[in-house]
Amino acid sequence: MCPVCGTDFETVSVHDEGLMVNMRDNDRYQRVCLEPVSDDGTALIRFFHHTHEQTGTDQPGTAGGRIP
Repeated sequence: MCPVCGTDFETVSVHDEGLMVNMRDNDRYQRVCLEPVSDDGTALIRFFHHTHEQTGTDQPGTAGGRIP
């Protein structure tokens, strides 16, 4: 369960340096929630990757599947 939005997620990744997020027209993921965390004093960001099915949306490019 995602600690940010409370829905299921497919994967989680942890980052400790520069990153880029682009979810436009993504065939696999609809949303990524971000959670700042610390591990032994190192600042990290956890990414919780939500599929279209998990967020209750259609695939990109289908009617109703685009969220501005």
